[in-house]
Amino acid sequence: MVQKDYEANLETTIAYMRQDQRRDAVLSLKTALSQVPAEDKVADNTAYLKILAMSARFTMEDGDYTKASYYISEGLKLKRFYSDFLFLNTLIFKILHKHGDMLTSIIGYLISVDLPDVDSYGYDFVNDAAVKEMLDVYLPLAYSNTPNHEKILEVIEGTVTKMKEVTSGQYIESALNVMRAIDSKVN
Repeated sequence: MVQKDYEANLETTIAYMRQDQRRDAVLSLKTALSQVPAEDKVADNTAYLKILAMSARFTMEDGDYTKASYYISEGLKLKRFYSDFLFLNTLIFKILHKHGDMLTSIIGYLISVDLPDVDSYGYDFVNDAAVKEMLDVYLPLAYSNTPNHEKILEVIEGTVTKMKEVTSGQYIESALNVMRAIDSKVN
């Protein structure tokens, strides 16, 4: 199979990042994004999803949350449970103090890291440290600042049951335990 220009530029972007050459990486990534034809902007194109995720990450680092949200939204339209988009979305919602949306992204992220195809995408934010940060830092912040805890717990309990049909459900179950612990301290 012949490598497409945008795939080559994505590889160049990653190589620049490994060498701490951010400016060159950003330029290469912009070129890659501009080269993706409409017919390649599909859910099973891992290169395109990676380009969108890296574009979101770079624009977030530059403080442009609107543009980052656009890239994330485009990616989530294609793949609803894409870990990197959900992780970055969580960070944006934290910055914007949108705790309910943040909580939704966290739950999506915790589901995504437990899916059978998780190793297929070369995620940047799927590792023990990222999951731990999500459970120990972001989840308590989002949950504590989101009203209607009882309704949320009911939904999460149902999600745990459904998740265990296809995965271990360990991360979402851990989230449920964190939420219960927060509620028990409040009551």
